Parts: sequence; structure tokens; C-alpha cells
Amino acid sequence: MNFRYRRNPTAETVVFGIVFLGALVIGTLYLTRESEDVGTRPPASAGRWEIQDSGVENTLLDVTFVDDMHGWAIGERGVIISTTDGGNTWTRQSSGYELTLNGVEFTDESNGWVVGQLGLILNTRDGGRTWNVQGKDAALGQNLMSVHFDNVTDGRIITERGSFALRTTDGGNTWSRQFFENTLPRSDAYFHDERLGWVSFKSGAVFLTLDGGESWELLKGVNGVEIGTNSIFFLDDQNGWIGGWRGKAQGVGSGVQLVKYLTDGMVARTTDGGRTWTRHDSDTGRFLWDVVFFDSMEGWAVGSFGTVMHSRDGGVTWETRPSQTESVLRTLSFPDRNNGWAVGDEGVILRFSNEPR
Repeated sequence: MNFRYRRNPTAETVVFGIVFLGALVIGTLYLTRESEDVGTRPPASAGRWEIQDSGVENTLLDVTFVDDMHGWAIGERGVIISTTDGGNTWTRQSSGYELTLNGVEFTDESNGWVVGQLGLILNTRDGGRTWNVQGKDAALGQNLMSVHFDNVTDGRIITERGSFALRTTDGGNTWSRQFFENTLPRSDAYFHDERLGWVSFKSGAVFLTLDGGESWELLKGVNGVEIGTNSIFFLDDQNGWIGGWRGKAQGVGSGVQLVKYLTDGMVARTTDGGRTWTRHDSDTGRFLWDVVFFDSMEGWAVGSFGTVMHSRDGGVTWETRPSQTESVLRTLSFPDRNNGWAVGDEGVILRFSNEPR
């Protein structure tokens, strides 16, 4: 017996057809809008991150480049390494100390400063071939966190704790103290020029100076949740970012949710010079250790487990980029948009290049 199937336009079939047609129209409109939105975004950096051989296994805590060829990195057990060929080769320089070095700053290929534990300040006038101690009693054994020079004579050093910062106007031959009203642990500092600067606290608060550190105003900083901050960066006198991790929010229980709140990366942005901040959680499950922006939209962040992230919307959303390492990445240096370096644990160095080979 032969059976012939005859399809009748039942009510169920009609309804399905209407739903399918509606979904098709909505999907088309959505994809069209997405295409238009992508077209309005700034172009993505097409560059790549590649590992360089540092020649050391010490944790590297800071790096600076004065151009795309000349750079220095410093870190644990007094290590200083330098490059004159964009990081293709790194050479070890002698600091003369086994103390941990926390901050490095060069104003040009010759003049640089390094600061570290127990008030150690080192200066070089020959690109690091020789290093000499400065300000032997200036910091009274305080751990020095970061160093910033506007030129070869005017600079300042921020202590990790304590009641004062250091200021020099003669290239570090003499140092004077500038006092804080708050002695909470500090995480980073950024100076836009010789007068305007910010210091971030590990708890999320921010100090602002408008007179080169003669006076400091305590700003509320990133609030609404207990957080931790590792870095602060400003593009100009209004636009700035803080990188770190978000802490436990009120009402969060235990288990996976708590772990996520305690470990997830956080970037906060200000558009009013640091007086108010908006948090953006990166949802990576990784601490963020440093953040840098080229303009109000495009920036980079690095963190634990080799995390490298790129943002094209001012830090609201982040795209993870491959890094070829699982080591903690501590800090970034970009002499320009097309060349950058990240350094971290176990002597790891990554170079970013956005230029064709």
C-alpha cells in the first residue's frame, strides 16, 4: 500500500512561519546595527606580543623606555638590565646592591634613577654603565615605591608607607620632604607635569596635588566596594584609569562567588581629574597590575597568569590577547602606540609591536 503525504497549512505551521520570519527580521537588524557599531569603533591594534630573553630569572617590577630602542628593567635582588636594540638583547648592569628595586625612571638615554627598599636611591649619568647612591639619609629606611622626573633636575619619589614623599630640584644631589596627612599603604603614583599628580592607595582612595606635592587633597577614589589597586595612569588633567582587582561586595556569600569577587580584575575610570570614578570589572578572574592608555578609547592592561588585555572603548570592555606566558606581568611601558613592553615574574619580558616586519 502506498502512502502519500499531503502537507496542509495548519494553524501550528502558520504560527511557526510567522515566528521564524520575525526572528529573521530581528536578526538582520541586529547584525546590521552591530556592523555599523563596529565601523564607528577605533581600529584595533593589529600588533602582537612576543617573549624576549631577559637573561635573568629575578622578578622584574618596573620597566621604562625612552624610545623604541633604549630601555631598562629593574627588580628583585638589585637586578638592573638594559637594552639598546629594542629588547633583542638585554645586558645586566651592576646596581651594587641585593635590595629589591621597585621603580625606574630615565629622562633620556643617559640620565636615570632607580629606587627601592630601605630608602635606596641610585642615579646614573651614563645610561647605567655606572650607578651611584643619592640621598643616603633622605628616606630614613622607608621602602621607596616609585620615582618620577620631569627633566634632569626636577623629580620626586613616593614612599610605600609613611608620612612623606621626596622632592629634588637639582637632579637628586639633595632631597627635601613633602608631607602627607595619611600614612595608609600606597600602590602607585602618576605625575602629569611638574605640578599635577596623583597617588593611589591600595584601598582605592586617591591623593591629588596641584602644586607639585607641596599640598595634597585626599579624594574618595573608587568606592562602592572594597577593592585593591595596583596602578594609576592619567592621559591628561581629566582622564585617568586605575587598575587592580575588585574586593568583596556587600551581600556576597562564600564559595565560587566570593573567590571571583576577591580575584577578578578591575579597571576604574575618571573623567574629572580623579574626583569621581566608574568601575568596570574585566571578568578575567585575574588581578590586573598595570594599565596604560594612548587616548580616551584605546588602552592595554596586564596582570596575573600572563594576562594581557586590550580595550577600544575607554576600559569599559576588554579583549584578552595571547601572551605566551603564565607568569605574572607587573608593569607596562609604551614609548609610542606601536611599541610596548611588559615585564614580570621569573624575568619575563614581552614586547608588543604594531609595525610590519
